Amino acid sequence: MTRLVVLVRRSLVGAALAAVIALLGAAPASAHAELESTSPANGARLEQAPSEIRLRFTESVNLVRDGIRLVDDVGATVPTPDPTADGRTVVWRMPTNLPDGPYAVTWRVISSDGHPVGGAFSFGVGAAAGAVPSSAAVSTPTSATAPWPVVAVRLVGYLAFALLAGVVAFVLWCSPGSGSDPSLQRLTRIGLLGGLAAAFAGLLVQGPYAEGVSMSRLLDITLLRDTLTTPFGTAMMWRFVLYVGLAVLAWKLPLVQDRPARWLVPGGVVALAVAIAAAGHGAASGRLVDLGVDATHALTAGIWVGGLVALVTLGRSVEQRAVHQFSMLAMTSVLVLVATGTVNALREVDALAQLWETRYGVFLLVKLGLVATALGGAWFSRRRVQEHRVPARSVRFEAGVLGAVLAVTAVLSMTTPPPKTDPAALAPVNRPANAAVQMTLGDQGSAGLAVLPANTKGSSLHVLLSGPDGRPLTASRVSLRVSNPRRGLEPATVPLSLRNGVWTGDFRFLVPGVWKAVLTVQVPGESAVVTGGDVVIFR
Repeated sequence: MTRLVVLVRRSLVGAALAAVIALLGAAPASAHAELESTSPANGARLEQAPSEIRLRFTESVNLVRDGIRLVDDVGATVPTPDPTADGRTVVWRMPTNLPDGPYAVTWRVISSDGHPVGGAFSFGVGAAAGAVPSSAAVSTPTSATAPWPVVAVRLVGYLAFALLAGVVAFVLWCSPGSGSDPSLQRLTRIGLLGGLAAAFAGLLVQGPYAEGVSMSRLLDITLLRDTLTTPFGTAMMWRFVLYVGLAVLAWKLPLVQDRPARWLVPGGVVALAVAIAAAGHGAASGRLVDLGVDATHALTAGIWVGGLVALVTLGRSVEQRAVHQFSMLAMTSVLVLVATGTVNALREVDALAQLWETRYGVFLLVKLGLVATALGGAWFSRRRVQEHRVPARSVRFEAGVLGAVLAVTAVLSMTTPPPKTDPAALAPVNRPANAAVQMTLGDQGSAGLAVLPANTKGSSLHVLLSGPDGRPLTASRVSLRVSNPRRGLEPATVPLSLRNGVWTGDFRFLVPGVWKAVLTVQVPGESAVVTGGDVVIFR
């Protein structure tokens, strides 16, 4: 019998390693939509008005009500036909009588995984592009992490699924006699009711989150209807329906062991894992392999966490045989969990520096640290099982740490992953030492921004203002903010002071790549002008 256990154990390890090798061969996929190109290009000067505007993204997107606007040089929204989305491309017909002048396009769309992404670009018709009045947004990047109600709903959903999946797995494969235990019955019903509530609440909070409005509008029928037309809404509806079906089958836990529930309930739990993956990062690429990796990750995590909760609940009344059975099930779950987690990390992070330079990377490191701690507790628990002892304390510690893992995972799932490495970060060594960008101030003149040197070791920023006649322009207030939305870095203010007619300030760019600079200039007697431009920063 011992030989058979060893053979099974080695087979499981071999299968897990084979899964890692197979999954690592899959090409990585981006988790959120990124804007690939626009037509007309950002900052283009056109001799005649375009018949349409095209935005192309890295993945399929869904439109938000009034999410794309055309703003003229006085900050007014230009009436236009409604845009249409066809997969990765958004096509927007323009009015036939569009007058000459500078324009800004602000956009906000929904990625396949339900996360809103946004930005802006400008063009000019018979005029230079770039000047945007203070009443219009130069860029509208979404926050790197979703609002707390969205994260809280996601966490409740994870905890509920873990309870259901773990208890069902424990009763079916580890301790069939414990199905009539009242405490496990309560855990199952908490999982079912919590899952139903989380699925319904997820549909409600998604509308305000996607539209970028207050959560006070979560009962807005219009927003809910818009959510239901997206892939995220479809996935959440399937979750709700599956929980209803599982509630019918598993409300009385002992019935789970009877046919056909013995097969239908595990099948429903697997389908729930797929629905969870379909409403997250795994849905972004549209590939079944990515969806399968995320679903397997969610399923094995649920079995491990929920099974530990079942052990803690039963305490020392659990049979020794059930402890041994769960030890084998937990080991298999951990192997698969580590394999799928590795693939997910490689899929979302393509540069080592992104682990500490982006918010997503920091949360990922925290999660990895907690998982490593939980694995230490699992190793200690397994040692006690081999000594024919009940690992009560170590199991409670393991379950507590894994609860923290689920909390971090909820935040991580709603945090913008880092994009593909910027081409500027991979430029040849003989790159320029400085960077400069010219920005127009409309009728008031222009502004030149110089970054000396343009690297991540510390830079001096110089802003020179010029009037329409080329002479120095006097300003009562000048403010500069820089950000890197592609890396999830929010706008940071660069303190400026006037020295010899030039506004100067010091700033250290954290990462290489394309940084957005937003300049606000207040001229005495005139309204403030907001303009922007991009500068390339190297290592």
